[in-house]
Amino acid sequence: MKTIHTKNKLKNLGYLLVFCLLLSLEGVAQCAGGSYGLAPPQGAVKLASKASMDFDNSLSSVVVRNQAVVYGPNTIGTPYTQEAFATAKITSVDKVYLVRYNALTDEMEVKGGEAEILVISKKKSYEINQHSNNVTYRVLEKIDSEKENDLGYYINLEDDDNISLYRKECKKLVQKKRATYGSTASSVTTEFKKMRCEFYIEKAHNGHAIKIPKKKKEFLALFPDKSELISAFIKDNRIKLNKEESLKKLIKYINTI
Repeated sequence: MKTIHTKNKLKNLGYLLVFCLLLSLEGVAQCAGGSYGLAPPQGAVKLASKASMDFDNSLSSVVVRNQAVVYGPNTIGTPYTQEAFATAKITSVDKVYLVRYNALTDEMEVKGGEAEILVISKKKSYEINQHSNNVTYRVLEKIDSEKENDLGYYINLEDDDNISLYRKECKKLVQKKRATYGSTASSVTTEFKKMRCEFYIEKAHNGHAIKIPKKKKEFLALFPDKSELISAFIKDNRIKLNKEESLKKLIKYINTI
């Protein structure tokens, strides 16, 4: 009789353990379905990484291939303006991510899982504020482009409801032949080369990027009602339309007249 009673107690204990296990599994499933997945490790960088793309489709992102596959093993340099991922806030999504800018493809990459790199779909409303170097990227549509709906990332230099100034950074891949030591044969390598920066303006935050022309006459045509004042300012201050500091000074002045 005592043996039967003991078996019943063990049986009831087994049911209780199974019930507790099911409850715990349900809790994990609910957590994994959330926007952050399992609780991230302590630390701001880890938190930014987990606030990424594992369970978040709000950025409409797509996975990109490994760089070695895309560019080949004999590639020198990097397509990035900053190789390491840095924390950044994407204002339209209102979350912090680990990001880096690819100046070759004009894409913003986001660190997802352990070895997953994602690309943000470009939308006019996106503004990305990098914390480490205090840089703000905005997605604008380039005017007079051969492409339709040519959206890209532009670094904001001067922000104003009237005229805003931007810098566009880009890189390209160039082939180089290198002679092998002690041999007449040569090997071909590719190298990332930084291109000369271009500068753009945006009027009244309308989302359109207008390239700043190098010629003074063409630049003045952008402001027909203020051309005389601007022309005098350019002359008196020796403004160069291809220099960042000169353009900052010029745009600040234009926003006052």
